Amino acid sequence: MPDRAPRRTAAVPCSAVTATAPAKVNLHLEVLRRRDDGYHEIETILQTVSLCDEVRVALRERDAGGPPRISLSVEPSGSVPASRLNLAWRAAELFCRTGGLGGELDLQLTKRIPVEAGLGGGSSDAAAVLAACNRLYGTGLSPGSLEEMGAELGSDVPFFIRGGTQVARGRGTDLQPLPGINKGKFLIVKPDIALRTSDVYAGLNMGLTLRSPKVNIRTVEALIARFPTGSWFGANRLEEVVLPTQPALQRLVQSLRESATVALMCGSGSAVFAVFGDERRRDEAWQEVVQPGWQAWAVDPWPGGVRVRDDADRA
Repeated sequence: MPDRAPRRTAAVPCSAVTATAPAKVNLHLEVLRRRDDGYHEIETILQTVSLCDEVRVALRERDAGGPPRISLSVEPSGSVPASRLNLAWRAAELFCRTGGLGGELDLQLTKRIPVEAGLGGGSSDAAAVLAACNRLYGTGLSPGSLEEMGAELGSDVPFFIRGGTQVARGRGTDLQPLPGINKGKFLIVKPDIALRTSDVYAGLNMGLTLRSPKVNIRTVEALIARFPTGSWFGANRLEEVVLPTQPALQRLVQSLRESATVALMCGSGSAVFAVFGDERRRDEAWQEVVQPGWQAWAVDPWPGGVRVRDDADRA
């Protein structure tokens, strides 16, 4: 087990950093069973993409201990809570509590990843704050230690510490790397629909059946080598809950599947992503499927997870 307590180093920590927090898509998502702890046992292939939030974290005053004094501002204002209800805030609290650290932390969150879309923005923001605090306090925690800490905040948080292309099992925190996907033109479309993850999972009829895992690593590695050409086996089990009750989403997925290599709902929705072999086909699909009032992004695979840079390095 990795050490949980942050280790103080002789290095003088910087006073402010900016962390980039990428979104994710699920290239495959199977729900195997409901766990005794209330979570669901899943098997999923996660991929980070270049739709990103940013979190600037400033350590304005450092104390030897005691609870940290945290402030959070959000742009656009009101897009997510600017309080302890936000996972970014709770990530800062957890980092300081775990290491017996205190001080005044100022968080400035710029939101670009939409909420209630299945793209993991809140979890990525939390991972970004953990990595930022690790840099600011000079604690030198390993990625594994940050992942273990992040699992206390949410199932997707450890993935965003690693990022790239990963198989996630268990409740989503048991990660296994795959060869990185670095090809394909991704289109993400977010209709004017909001879906709560807990509601979607609650609507899943698991019965007494234990579904079988479908990810064979050697087979998936061979498919990734050809990605995005050829076939792709992935599916999203949660579509069977969402699509029958959301005709607009169902039509969107069906339309994208006519031209894309892969077209699936992002996690529990309501965003949908599709992967194309070139920009022309992606742009044509954008013009065909995106309706007024919807949001859309043309993105690429993002190698790795959250990235932290000193403010002096900001462009």
